[in-house]
Amino acid sequence: MTIIRFHGGCHQIGMSCVEIDTKKSKILLDCGMNPSDNRLPSINPSDMDAVVVSHAHLDHCGAVPYFNFKKIYCTVPTVDLMYIVWKDISKLSKTYGEKDIKQAMESIETLNYREEKKITKDISMKLYDAGHILGSSSIYLDVDGKKVLYTGDINEIETKTLRPADTDIDEIDTLIIESTYGSPMDIKPARKVLEKQLVDEISKTIEKGGKVIIPVFAVGRAQEIMAIISNYMRSGLLKNVPVYVDGSLIHATGVYLSYSEWLNPKIRNGLENRINPFGDVKKANRQIIDKEDSCIVISTSGMVQGGPVLQYLKLLKDPKNKIILTGYQAEDTLGRQLEEGAKEITPFKNKLPINGEVVKIEFSAHGDYNSLIRYLKKIPKPKKVFVMHGERYQALSLAMTIWKNFKIPSTAPTVGSVLPLF
Repeated sequence: MTIIRFHGGCHQIGMSCVEIDTKKSKILLDCGMNPSDNRLPSINPSDMDAVVVSHAHLDHCGAVPYFNFKKIYCTVPTVDLMYIVWKDISKLSKTYGEKDIKQAMESIETLNYREEKKITKDISMKLYDAGHILGSSSIYLDVDGKKVLYTGDINEIETKTLRPADTDIDEIDTLIIESTYGSPMDIKPARKVLEKQLVDEISKTIEKGGKVIIPVFAVGRAQEIMAIISNYMRSGLLKNVPVYVDGSLIHATGVYLSYSEWLNPKIRNGLENRINPFGDVKKANRQIIDKEDSCIVISTSGMVQGGPVLQYLKLLKDPKNKIILTGYQAEDTLGRQLEEGAKEITPFKNKLPINGEVVKIEFSAHGDYNSLIRYLKKIPKPKKVFVMHGERYQALSLAMTIWKNFKIPSTAPTVGSVLPLF
């Protein structure tokens, strides 16, 4: 009997790590860290024949160099983006060092979308575009004739930077699906509405001579926000003020430009017409920004938990200035404190009063509830579903919805669960 072990990513967003054990071979699907405290999954890497990484976000790939795996599989752009993420982790948390990163890089084999690869004696795989970030994949396994789809993080709508998730997939016996927004209450506004909200909030602050701080995840969110701001400035719907960037998003954006053929075709068309989709941005520092009347600062980290964005938080002493949170803020992060209305925070040793405005406009790279339901309707009907990568309510809610609406047995396992895969 083939079994599945859930080492992380259950009833939580973070530390995604799933083991497939066929008796003949063992592989991992993702091996991530917990974003708020850098916890790692408890696994024995010497038992694993390979790890397949769905995409280059910390909660899916952050733990990989720590474990020294024999073989690592992912898409071509994911390698370059993972290197940036791993270097950040090695600086900020000291979980592993340069030698571990080098060893991991040397163990990687890359694939293109829909390219078939036999990775163990009884497991072969294909990667499908997940529409989440550059190079993100849903992992399709043939396990001795049985078919498994691990969605990873998915987005089934087109965005400024990406095509929607590929749903033209063969038959599925077992589906492992994310549930970040798995509750019927998790219905987000249309993308155009979110874009307008963002531009309106920026405009209001610029009109009164204020500065806008936008914390972002270096990979995916940063490029989407930059593309939106650049697009609205070119069209004249947003005043042209200086845009400054800081952190590893600078390198990540360079990777995005290097792999433009993997992105939304409109990006490639723009480049061919000599239009930089991410705009005319400059490297930020406090001295430059203090001199500006109005400007926009886009910086890591997205949850305001470390990274250069911390030095710009001092701007929030001034009520003219604003911070716009554009993504999920995990518990126990400064971003969550700001979202919940904290009047002061402690980014360093001393407390910092928050007099500026705090706004949340969620530009998620995950599909909302309606998007997840559309995705389920587009792919072949599986015989069994495991729901993960969502907080407890979201995971349980989506599992219940799948059972009720699709009549498919569905489970939202907890960390440590060992269950039959088929």
